[in-house]
Amino acid sequence: MIRPTLNINGTSLTDLTHPRIAAYDALHAAIKALQQVTPNGRDYADNDQCVADRDMHYARLKAIHTIAAEIMAEAISIKEQIK
Repeated sequence: MIRPTLNINGTSLTDLTHPRIAAYDALHAAIKALQQVTPNGRDYADNDQCVADRDMHYARLKAIHTIAAEIMAEAISIKEQIK
């Protein structure tokens, strides 16, 4: 996780957290869009290919979820420094 330390000479809390929150929101929008294109068996002549494509699709969604969670954890970690 990337964890910058807030200090008087550094980047502001807002400038460190708002882009992360925007990235988190964009990643969730990407997840929502990708969920609309989940491979469906009716679009495949070969069931094995459908299964393989669905596995890849779900792996991509999982990767995006992981990145989104990491980015939000960074924003929370930065904000917790002001307590």
